[in-house]
Amino acid sequence: MKFMFPIVFVSILACCFCIMTACGDDDDDSGDVDVDDDTETDDDSGDDDTASPDDDNDDDVDDDANDDLNDDLDDDADDDVNDDTDDDVDDDTTDMTLIPEGTFWMGCEPEDTYCENDELPRHEVFLSAYFIDIYEVTNAQYVEYLNEYGNDCDYFDCIDPDSYYIYQDYYDVWSVVSGYQNRALTEVSWYGAKSYCESKGKRLPTEAEWEKAAKGAVEHFIYPWGEIWINNAANFDRSNDPFETGEVRTTPVGYYDGSDHGGVYQTTDGRSPYGLHDMAGNVWEWVNDYYDENYYSVSPDANPMGPESFLYHIVRGGGWTSTTVTLRTTMRNYNIPSFTTLDSGFRCVRASHR
Repeated sequence: MKFMFPIVFVSILACCFCIMTACGDDDDDSGDVDVDDDTETDDDSGDDDTASPDDDNDDDVDDDANDDLNDDLDDDADDDVNDDTDDDVDDDTTDMTLIPEGTFWMGCEPEDTYCENDELPRHEVFLSAYFIDIYEVTNAQYVEYLNEYGNDCDYFDCIDPDSYYIYQDYYDVWSVVSGYQNRALTEVSWYGAKSYCESKGKRLPTEAEWEKAAKGAVEHFIYPWGEIWINNAANFDRSNDPFETGEVRTTPVGYYDGSDHGGVYQTTDGRSPYGLHDMAGNVWEWVNDYYDENYYSVSPDANPMGPESFLYHIVRGGGWTSTTVTLRTTMRNYNIPSFTTLDSGFRCVRASHR
């Protein structure tokens, strides 16, 4: 609009001159056309930055074209967002399983003779649907994270810098000792577990989410596979599997799947009702909640998030150093979030709106 006044003023002067001379000088007409053409070119050029309207320069047509353009841009933007969201969902749910919304009974089962006080009272909990990793995070997966983000997680070490099987070379590149790439990660802090999950667009599970995924909504198993202990279903302190060597005796994730691994070692299928591996044994798994031994007495009955603050964070599931009693699905343990141990790891979840 700021260019309209000079154009109109020039046009008025040209008309007055033509009347006074009673003639239409070609040079003047040419000048008028030059002015109009320049203006039209500028207008067209401006339109070309955002659209390609028809040659008709009528204002109404321009307005309609601009309206259509804005609608198209809005539609394209919506499509892009939807496409990105779809891509994220596909990527984030690789090697994950959906735990449908619904209720389950949280806390020690009536048939369990090893109940601890902090596993009581048993109470019904509703959880929204969520995806959870089928496997524990491996050394190889975590090394990728370290090489992208480094070993600083909220001003704490993500993993122990003197980890047995993950190391940093002279060029500051993180690597895994050969043969341990697919073993469950250990020596990771709660901060390191949390940061890794968030880097993948996920998060740590709540304690309730972890327990439902381990015991089932209907089954309410004492162990992920059933009501009683069975041999060769989990990596614990007396499993006697082929990996009982070295300082950290984790197995490759998903090892206890019912196969005999080429005649080397006959396993029993230790998966949970939702098909998750290693929910008992191998490594203790960090969850998001703070630990409070009395929390079950005041826990909300829908999507509990744990206490607002406390000194410790919870670990679940038992590890390769554990006894059979501590591999129960309701067993609660805890640690200082900055601490790393030889038998602590994690898995991640993400919300679902299905």
